[in-house]
Amino acid sequence: MVTLFSYRRGNSILHKTPALVKLAILITLCIVTFKGGSYNYLKEIISLPVIIRTSICFLISVALFILAKSKLNSLKQLNFVYALGALMILFRMIRLPQFITADETQNSFIVKAFPFLYLDIDGLAAGVLYTIRFFITTLAANVIFKTTSVLEIKEALESIQDFISKIIPSFKKLNIALVISLAINFIPQIFSTWNQVHLASIARSNPQNKNLAQSIQNASQQLQTLFSCLLYQAEEKRKALLNRS
Repeated sequence: MVTLFSYRRGNSILHKTPALVKLAILITLCIVTFKGGSYNYLKEIISLPVIIRTSICFLISVALFILAKSKLNSLKQLNFVYALGALMILFRMIRLPQFITADETQNSFIVKAFPFLYLDIDGLAAGVLYTIRFFITTLAANVIFKTTSVLEIKEALESIQDFISKIIPSFKKLNIALVISLAINFIPQIFSTWNQVHLASIARSNPQNKNLAQSIQNASQQLQTLFSCLLYQAEEKRKALLNRS
């Protein structure tokens, strides 16, 4: 199974594209996607500039997905995006009466669903927009990192570092390229480690006999194991960095 954000060998157009170009595309796409900050009202979200900009960013992200020769089933790796998006939508949409002012009750975009619950249409739209933006940038990042090895990223960052060092010589000593490339390489390890911990937990437990309390306890143990493994891996990478410096 291919881990999210991990490098995958291939001969696609995106694989052959220089790493510096791909990183520039990713950074620019993220900036443009979230340009304008957070929109809180429906009339802002459905305005033509926001729709056009979001649509263009979405199409660029899809184009990168196609150029990398990615398979549709790889979108399952982004399940966490859908889950976080659903939580964000619920968080922004649901309003409790005690937190609604008298003026807001006259707002046509706040609908009373139950005596104890209101639905905020503006919040719903804001949550949907956030989810779409999150999907666009995550999909693009996943495609870029899958088609770019850590060594290629390091060399691309070193070229930038060398250019800046010609102007600011002391910048060379910071060795930022190595630190960033190691940090990027650590991202797929998080998902890989979580998969290993989760599968090991399933193999050792009987899901048919679980109640809610046991499920919560099991999830807590999985998170503790994940953090322990990540701390160990981070320490090993720190030692490797010190040995190379």
